Amino acid sequence: MIILGSSSPRRIQLLSLLGLPFEIVKPDIAEDVPDGKIYNPDVVVTELARQKCAAVFYKLTSGKDGYHFKLNEVDAIITADTIVWLDGEIFGKPSNESEAEKMLRRLSGNWHKVFTGVCVKISGEEITFFEETEVKFRELSNWEISYYISTGEPLDKAGAYGIQGLGSVFVERIIGDYTNVVGLPIPKLWQVLLDGGVIQKYATRKWSQGKIT
Repeated sequence: MIILGSSSPRRIQLLSLLGLPFEIVKPDIAEDVPDGKIYNPDVVVTELARQKCAAVFYKLTSGKDGYHFKLNEVDAIITADTIVWLDGEIFGKPSNESEAEKMLRRLSGNWHKVFTGVCVKISGEEITFFEETEVKFRELSNWEISYYISTGEPLDKAGAYGIQGLGSVFVERIIGDYTNVVGLPIPKLWQVLLDGGVIQKYATRKWSQGKIT
């Protein structure tokens, strides 16, 4: 079994593409950059992903919130964090509509970068990595920004937009991994799970049950 340390519908959908069984355990941490410190964006996302992994591991081992998974039954714990980076500034999830509007106006007509950090814990070993994707927004009208905010879509997404939703109409060009912008870089994650033997273990189980031909 795999544990996904996220309740994000986007990450749940992306991980489902791999066809692997997984359970969801929500990590309880503040997703804020520590005050008084300046980080590179890749450091921010990998550190937050690592903190989420530690929080999930604590829940599994302490039984907090009623979780009673046996660690020998867990093949991997996966956590991730995504931010938007523009002109040296981190755009996380907007706290309100006003903040969402400011973010969208900054993104309008500009290139920005999306960073997702991932932490995977396999057999006690912790692997962290990040993916970086460049995204170009076209110029947005005031009406479009107001309408988009009224849909509620921007309020729970880094950078105040979802490329897998209505926010896709703002994207003029993308360089890099699309799944990274959604919130979980699937190609790199697959390779980590493959290198860790998790994919093969699942496939062997399926073969032994006669479910793969």
